[in-house]
Amino acid sequence: LVLLFQLVSSTTSSGVRGGKKISVSMGEINGIEDEAAGDIEVEPPANAVVPNAAAVQITQNFPNTPLHSVGTTSPASNATLHIIFSTDCSAYQHWQSYLFFHQALKVQQPGYVTRIASGCNDNEMEKERQWHMDHIQNKMTDRFRIHFTPHFSGVKDENGNVKGDYKFFNKPFGLKHFLENFKLLGFDASGAGMKNPDDIIILTDPDFLLLRPITDDFSNKRETLIGGRRKAIYDGKKSHIVTHGNPYAQTYGLGTQWRKFDLDDIAGADSPAKLVEQREGGLYYPVGPPYIATAKDMYNIANVWSEFAPRVHKQYPHLLAEMYAYCIAAAHLKLPHMLIDSMMVSAAGVGGEGWKFVKDIPAKEVCSFASNPNHNVYPVPSV
Repeated sequence: LVLLFQLVSSTTSSGVRGGKKISVSMGEINGIEDEAAGDIEVEPPANAVVPNAAAVQITQNFPNTPLHSVGTTSPASNATLHIIFSTDCSAYQHWQSYLFFHQALKVQQPGYVTRIASGCNDNEMEKERQWHMDHIQNKMTDRFRIHFTPHFSGVKDENGNVKGDYKFFNKPFGLKHFLENFKLLGFDASGAGMKNPDDIIILTDPDFLLLRPITDDFSNKRETLIGGRRKAIYDGKKSHIVTHGNPYAQTYGLGTQWRKFDLDDIAGADSPAKLVEQREGGLYYPVGPPYIATAKDMYNIANVWSEFAPRVHKQYPHLLAEMYAYCIAAAHLKLPHMLIDSMMVSAAGVGGEGWKFVKDIPAKEVCSFASNPNHNVYPVPSV
């Protein structure tokens, strides 16, 4: 099962990667059973739609190995890491989340790994909380958490009435809610400052399957691919570790289309985003998940991003609206990102991704290596 998802890693059931929409439903893999069967039987939630429930039995054994001794901090900076992903409360994303946690355990991802689940009703919330405790937090590691938020995906008109739904609003609004309310983050007693502003936030998507850990350190050139026109920017940095004012993200083919939107309406007449030139916009802002920043920077982004996303969607009511809103928010805050090509692969042939690593694997070893990717043998993308 995990191998199947590795082979389609970074494709999305609800989005587009590299201009191609790819979908894999649990129904299409119905009946596949993990060969490493062990003690834990994971049953679908009560509301799951399963064509043949008897055939869907996913089992996995998690022995007491070094997997359980991975810490909560970055090996490079000692900052606490939080890798997070946003979901709704559907059965589909329930199983996506399970696979995300499974793979995070397998690759020994350091830090806290948290599913942000938005829009669950009371009954769903209780079931998801209990299932998470029984099958993930208590069986895998206590570092794997779940955080619930209200429903954020409603599209509202000028009078505040809901007229539609755009589920990707859950990402900026869920991020903001998480940073304000997650018990390991939040604000100090005075409410004036964050309790842990130096923590590192790694915002990913639920359809990502980790092939190796993601951290705040991009100093190892063996495993870091930089696009040619950004190489001078990377080489000119004194440090390749995420710090305040120095966020990193995966390169996406978004270009600078966001500069064509009505930025006065989205960000205000005096927004610094309006001063970003074409070249600068193409170098620093066509970003997508994984987004990596300090908690302080990510909270500033989340505040502005959640404000801008509905306004962008009003002008551009299509997929990627929230991603363009992130670009505008980063430019508005004067937070140029260091773009990394090697954090992700999606559709074969797409530029700005880690396909060089795949191509460099000797042809005669591709199948055997794909069944058990080993970053120490050949570098692999993060997802």
